[in-house]
Amino acid sequence: MGRIISDGVSDAYIQDLVILQKYRGQGIGKKLVGVLLKHCLSHGITWIGLIAEPGQDEFYLPLGFKTMKNYVPMKFEEGK
Repeated sequence: MGRIISDGVSDAYIQDLVILQKYRGQGIGKKLVGVLLKHCLSHGITWIGLIAEPGQDEFYLPLGFKTMKNYVPMKFEEGK
């Protein structure tokens, strides 16, 4: 499964891309990312980002994603 969170105008984030372990290595993830990208691009959304788990960059780099230099992913943590 996978989903896109977007403002519907300019930006989108791919989130929760998950392929069950027993189905990995069959190209399902690549196909799913392709469908998500095609959907965004067909709606004029060209800024498409994601936060990958450590070690997953080798999956995303060949699909056209690049590391965002000078940017740091951040998360709000209440009470800290």
